[in-house]
Amino acid sequence: MHGSDGTAAGAEESDTQGVRRRRALRYLGGGALAATLGTAGCVQQADDGGNTPTDTTTGGGDTETGSDPGDDTATQTGTEGSDAEAVTMGVLVPESGPSAPLGGAQRQGAELGVQYVNGSDEFDFTIDAVFEDTQTDPSTGLQRAQSVVEDDGADYVVGALESSVALAVADYVSDRDVVYTSGAATIELTGESCNENTFRTETNAAQQMAGLVDFVASDLGSNLWIHTTDDTYGNSAVAQIERRIDAQGFDIDVVGQTMPDKGTSNYGPQISNISNSEADVLALPDTGADLINFMKQASSAGLTDEIDVIGTAIFAQVSRQALGSDAVGAYSSTLYNHALETGDNRAFVDAYRDEYDGVPGSFARVGYDMVRMTARGIQDAGTSDPVDVRNALEGLDVTTALGATPFRECDHQAVNPVWTGQVVEGEEIPGIELLNQVAGDDAIRPCEETGCRL
Repeated sequence: MHGSDGTAAGAEESDTQGVRRRRALRYLGGGALAATLGTAGCVQQADDGGNTPTDTTTGGGDTETGSDPGDDTATQTGTEGSDAEAVTMGVLVPESGPSAPLGGAQRQGAELGVQYVNGSDEFDFTIDAVFEDTQTDPSTGLQRAQSVVEDDGADYVVGALESSVALAVADYVSDRDVVYTSGAATIELTGESCNENTFRTETNAAQQMAGLVDFVASDLGSNLWIHTTDDTYGNSAVAQIERRIDAQGFDIDVVGQTMPDKGTSNYGPQISNISNSEADVLALPDTGADLINFMKQASSAGLTDEIDVIGTAIFAQVSRQALGSDAVGAYSSTLYNHALETGDNRAFVDAYRDEYDGVPGSFARVGYDMVRMTARGIQDAGTSDPVDVRNALEGLDVTTALGATPFRECDHQAVNPVWTGQVVEGEEIPGIELLNQVAGDDAIRPCEETGCRL
């Protein structure tokens, strides 16, 4: 989730392959980022599933095998060809501010996506990518979106991994002939705040909570405590956990919840409340420093020996790197893992290794696929006109690193599977063992429950 998931700090980009640089990236390497997370509490989200090459990651029997990774055309349809020779695409990533490490990973993935399109005979156009820094700020992100559309002439915008920035960009494109493909997870983007010009490649929070809840029901216990930060994501996670329990009729009783403020330093009161409860499972949909600091204190107090812990970002390389042995034994749902045998993931991982000398995490995967999915819509439409491309993207089934992935017509959400696994001992940092998969169609909310009206 950071730079290159522990590798390639400050990797230089080439101006070839249609990439125009606006300003230099300053990536944080793994060690520096882990130190930052452990002390400053500045990173808002975590990259689920990024691993170092030494991880002992194994795929359980539940991972689905997609098409031949060397054949990216297996599920591509209707490739009529575009009338454009070059398409301008704005790529919005946080290159500064608290989410800069995550933006570094997403930028690297997006750059590989541009290289893929520009170097493939599957597409009869090239992408001229204009990268802009959102500064982890919604007003700045909105200004950058306006810049690439109104100054650079971009009909296509991708990125913006922070929820607040993504919502601002989505609102901006809602009354323009501009297609926006988002890399943020907030439910509202493909829910009540949806619009016909906005699509989402990233797995949303409801899909991820489905993986967490289903694993609790099948493998862990029935008395659940929820602990998360009192912010937009935390409140959304709690709501989606409770919705999934009710929707599936699971025999799970939420016996309590704690929601401290972001940046809390002392979790003693919350840990005491959880320890003295009837809970046998702790759901921890938290990220960044809040997750790491809580887990360290919970381990020190013996809570993690008393109760099963399942999170949503414990698999992140920065989390495992910072926690070390304190993470071993914990469970986590995850959106991506480099060891998956799905879609054309192996080809993506090979390309990422060649370019950045490491393995990709979830944010890099999203950057890679949101560029490619948008490009596939342009190719399928046979024109670069954004209205026609928007119509082509609805329901279009594209081979991604996760397998055959459509944008659902009712809300423009990508239908992605989610996985659950356990942190295990590793050579340098703890590794990951994947245990379970929830298929995309099972993880996603029914259209009638989203609040989206397209």
